[in-house]
Amino acid sequence: MSTDFNGWTLVFDLDGTLVETAPDIHAALNHTLASKGLGPVPIETIRMMIGDGAKALIRKGLTWHNQAVDEAEISAQLWPAFIEHYLANICRLSHPYEQAFESLDVLSAQGAILAVCTNKTQNLAEEVLKGLSVDHHFAVTLGGDLAASPKPDGAHILETIARAGGDPARAIMIGDSSTDEKAARDAKLPFVFVTFGYGQLSEEPFENLRVIDHWRDMQTALLELKT
Repeated sequence: MSTDFNGWTLVFDLDGTLVETAPDIHAALNHTLASKGLGPVPIETIRMMIGDGAKALIRKGLTWHNQAVDEAEISAQLWPAFIEHYLANICRLSHPYEQAFESLDVLSAQGAILAVCTNKTQNLAEEVLKGLSVDHHFAVTLGGDLAASPKPDGAHILETIARAGGDPARAIMIGDSSTDEKAARDAKLPFVFVTFGYGQLSEEPFENLRVIDHWRDMQTALLELKT
């Protein structure tokens, strides 16, 4: 099996795939709730919602406390407070998954074009990658706010590949959620699902699929999908 990735574009989701960002996101949520005099919520309450955006997490936190959800208050006060705290502490607790960055080194050395396709806003995604000193690995990062049509629309992945100078016919998507899975299906790309993130895989048949439990198995899964 050839380990040559020349001409291949590997597109990674960010939160729950490359980086364990939940602790900092959780801290920002609890800081935001505290501004309303509310106590912290357990991380398990919101962990599987990380990819849904800050406003969804705030709604979940309010509901957990049996508080009314006021969309005007969220937009004008709570969401800005969340973003301010998160941006100021964006890499305080976040960390790469074990062997993730080492694997990126290997894939880059084997000729792969690496890219990030995330529904996280562009500035926050860039801050995470810069804060962890891994931004140099990626030809492009495309956040959900800059994409013409974000995931689960496959156009988000295809736009990322195009910006990276890649070819969709030789590309693979890697992610941790059904949102990533749906986008990969829509873009007609092979998909690697990582089980250690913040989402779940659907039960729909998917021929070009590999499922891994640790980054040490990433290269094998990618090699199998590109053959």
